[in-house]
Amino acid sequence: MSRHHQAQQWSTHQPKLKAYHAARLPQRCVNCPHPVERGEKFQVGHRRDAALGGKPTIANTGPSHHYCRACGKACNQVAGGKLGARIVNSRRRRSQDIRPW
Repeated sequence: MSRHHQAQQWSTHQPKLKAYHAARLPQRCVNCPHPVERGEKFQVGHRRDAALGGKPTIANTGPSHHYCRACGKACNQVAGGKLGARIVNSRRRRSQDIRPW
């Protein structure tokens, strides 16, 4: 679990946000075009990622598939993995740009 999700701010909001979104299902997944239906496992996903400054608010969160049968992927984990890779790779490029040779 990331430091962000271990933080007090997130750990107190996540159960409330999950209950809020569960009561309003079906809703479109925040990471793919397919709906999250009642009875499906889902996670609370960010519309604007927390790593990019997104806050754990109702407006910035929504349901994200635990596993989407239509896409064949775990939407929230895939989105987080892609963002993490993009951040790490951009840091690598910057550090390579400053080498003297």
